Amino acid sequence: MKAMSQKILKGQETKSTILNVAKKMFGKKGFAETSVEGIISELQITKGALYHHFTNKRQIFFEVCRMINESASRKWENMSWNAFKKSIPNLWDLADDSDFVQIWIRDSYSVLTKEEMISLEEHYIKKPIQDFLERMVKEKYIENLPSFEEAYIMVGMINQGLWLLTSVDKKNKAKTKQNLTKIILNYLHLREIKKF
Repeated sequence: MKAMSQKILKGQETKSTILNVAKKMFGKKGFAETSVEGIISELQITKGALYHHFTNKRQIFFEVCRMINESASRKWENMSWNAFKKSIPNLWDLADDSDFVQIWIRDSYSVLTKEEMISLEEHYIKKPIQDFLERMVKEKYIENLPSFEEAYIMVGMINQGLWLLTSVDKKNKAKTKQNLTKIILNYLHLREIKKF
């Protein structure tokens, strides 16, 4: 029994290592220029070890996208309203993360199917935001609006802001981040329950 659980743990470690190395390679080279052979070479593992965990490069890429979104979604679980508002300026730092930009902004929409993108966004982005909004309504921070639709609107604003930041030249980036923060914070201010 102990040997079996150690084998499972070793397998999970191998899978995690493959994903971390693949993330770096996809981030640096992009999906098209990253090869399974390159990942295998970087890890110094056999093809069998890689194919034991993944069927192809696309599946590795999907899992890397899932990993990126899963880590982001955990932040919403216990966040307070004030912490959320304070975190808005930090959202735009994702546009400075070259791995994130290459994987999520540039490659994901052309590599993954519409169904895969919807699955990732629903589960790891929109659902956590929807749950957060519903919790904020219960805690009486914001007015009650349809949280499903509002989560889509918020994700859309954030995604469009990130897209914009990837195309703005460096000298205007700081000002654009300030403007995006101001827009989102103004929207959030309108959502708050006014306490007289």
